[in-house]
Amino acid sequence: MMARRLSLASVLCLLAAACTLTPNPPPATQAVKTPVPELPPTPDIGDVSAPQGWSTYRNQELAFGFAYPASGLLAPGEGEILATISYPPDPASNVLEETVLVSGLAGGETCASPLAQGWEPGELSPETVEVNGVSFLRLTHSGVAAGTSAMWVSYTAHRDQRCASLGYVLRTFDPANLDPTRFPTPPAAVDWKQKVQGFEAMVATFTWLD
Repeated sequence: MMARRLSLASVLCLLAAACTLTPNPPPATQAVKTPVPELPPTPDIGDVSAPQGWSTYRNQELAFGFAYPASGLLAPGEGEILATISYPPDPASNVLEETVLVSGLAGGETCASPLAQGWEPGELSPETVEVNGVSFLRLTHSGVAAGTSAMWVSYTAHRDQRCASLGYVLRTFDPANLDPTRFPTPPAAVDWKQKVQGFEAMVATFTWLD
């Protein structure tokens, strides 16, 4: 049986029909949106009243804050010591160290300054004072050893099983012990009472933030 021959017109017709065919388009891909978790709102823990030119410290966990002179160097602490604020010694004075310790804890059975550890209560002149509506336990101690003097004072407050404490440490040396041939003009001896008053100006800005 002879195969049927297609005419040239039939071939052209078939080719034209094939050219008009279009493949089925691939299914459209839809972008998958990754859900963005909602972040909790920043808690409003109040404000700290700061004198002009001062910085502020806030602790959100224990909800307290205070202001301090901006010349202080704020650094994180460890454990119960939440932070330290150090003031560089003035070479024209007899100050060796001037530091503020910021401490606190929650849920503790006792509320006391870490500076008081190892001392008997009667050695620290305890007294209860109220500053701007906040009740503090005030402790202080001073001593002399090897030509240097050291004193500290702390203010500790508690509220709703939260404890917060500000402690001030001042160490000085006696300029009279310096060799006059090397130090013809000895450094000035600071008034430690005046220094403590400066620290207590910081305590006066302390506030609970809730």
